[in-house]
Amino acid sequence: MMRVIAVGFAAALSLFAVSLVFAHAEPATVKPGQDSVLTTAPTEIVMLMSQEMARQAGANDIVVQNSAGAEVTKQPAAIDATDRKKLSVPLPAGLAPGTYTVRWRTTSADDGDTASGNYSFKYDPTGTASPGKEALREDVPGASNPKAAAGDASAASGSGDSGGGTSWVLVAAVGLAMFVLGAGGSFILVQKRG
Repeated sequence: MMRVIAVGFAAALSLFAVSLVFAHAEPATVKPGQDSVLTTAPTEIVMLMSQEMARQAGANDIVVQNSAGAEVTKQPAAIDATDRKKLSVPLPAGLAPGTYTVRWRTTSADDGDTASGNYSFKYDPTGTASPGKEALREDVPGASNPKAAAGDASAASGSGDSGGGTSWVLVAAVGLAMFVLGAGGSFILVQKRG
């Protein structure tokens, strides 16, 4: 009976550890896409996050900078009124051709954890259009088909503090390690009592 309890405890511990790996609201999809080339100036940046964001003033934002590092966004980003995973910010009319860096930060509604990162896109009216990488987190439902998940929002970015997504190999390794540690510790406790 004690072994069943020990194995159950180890399984619960491993599931908890795996859930901690996904404790950040990171971009699952972004539009424009990471490393995209646009021939028409974008009117907004739209991100669909991996989880809901906390509705706190200043906790979630998107800042867009030109190649000289000057901020081109004129107002803070806003969480969609009906979808707390969707964050967007309008861009000013008359955006000059060039390379732009999109810097984002979020606070998870689940546990208050923060995340941040950045990606870039290029606006070149004479270039060849390329959507870049729009889906940054394939493990998030709807991320592989961003239009279905977020209206016109697509691929997400994730460079910087939080990375571009969590590898399933890492998740499996963490889960297995936690299971082994939990089962081993529980086994030792059972043996000492017996």
